[in-house]
Amino acid sequence: MFESLKHWLENLDEESQLFEHADSEVIHIALASLLYHIIRSDSVENDNEKQEFKLIMANEFQLSDQQIMVLYSYVKTLKSDLKSDLLTVNDYLKDNPNLRMMLMKKLLQLIAVNGVNNEELNIFYEAMAVIFPDIAKKLTDS
Repeated sequence: MFESLKHWLENLDEESQLFEHADSEVIHIALASLLYHIIRSDSVENDNEKQEFKLIMANEFQLSDQQIMVLYSYVKTLKSDLKSDLLTVNDYLKDNPNLRMMLMKKLLQLIAVNGVNNEELNIFYEAMAVIFPDIAKKLTDS
């Protein structure tokens, strides 16, 4: 029993990152784009949302402020599809339910910055349907 606990504690740092291949530009762009979908959903971008965006990207990928702002500017010009971004993010997520929940928590962090609106909730529910399809199916079946 103590050996399994020791192993779990040793691996805790290794599993703190949500994504496989976290150095890949593809996941950087997909997550940034997903976050930007939330930011622009109410047609207002503000400094609080940008700050939360920066925190999430810095924590996940250890990017500098300059790299994050270049990425922010880039995804701002993209006409990406929310579903495609969600599928890409999901493909890179580690196969760990706890880490998947952490992603959902990060989305909620950004959504909660200026109060929640229906468009943001719709993005959250769509993310949940992709990240946790079994749970989403159970909720719609009820």
